Amino acid sequence: MKLVISTIVSAIVLLLLAFLFYAAIFSTGHMASYVHIMRGPEDPKIWADIVGSIMEGFFLSFIYKYYYKGVSPFKEGFMFGLLFGLLMSVPYIFFMWANYLVKYKAVIADGAGMGFRILITCIIIGLIYGKKEIKQP
Repeated sequence: MKLVISTIVSAIVLLLLAFLFYAAIFSTGHMASYVHIMRGPEDPKIWADIVGSIMEGFFLSFIYKYYYKGVSPFKEGFMFGLLFGLLMSVPYIFFMWANYLVKYKAVIADGAGMGFRILITCIIIGLIYGKKEIKQP
C-alpha cells in the first residue's frame, strides 16, 4: 500500500515542482535557448508529462523500498534523493549540452532543477515509508 501512496504523492509533487520550476525559470528568460527544441503551445502533450511523472514516482518508490533501512525516514529519503538526483541530472546536463544547441547555463539550471525535484520527492517518499515496524515475537 505504501508503494501506491508514494507513487501517487510523488507524481503529484514531481508535476507541481516541475510546473513551479519551469514557470519561474522561463519567466526570467534563462531558458530562451530551449525554445527552438520545445513543442509549441498549440501542440501540448500534458498527458505525457502526467504519465512520465507517474512512472518516475513509481520507479523511485519501487527502488526506494529496497534501499531503505527504516531508521530515519528523512535522512534516508535525503540520501536516496541525493544519489538519484545526481545519477539522473549530471549525465543529463552533459548529454543535453553535447547534443542540442542550448546554452550551458540553461542546461545547468535545468539539470539542477531536475536534481532538486528528485531530491524533494525522495524525501517525501522516505517520509511516506517511514520507520519500519519492529515485529515482536
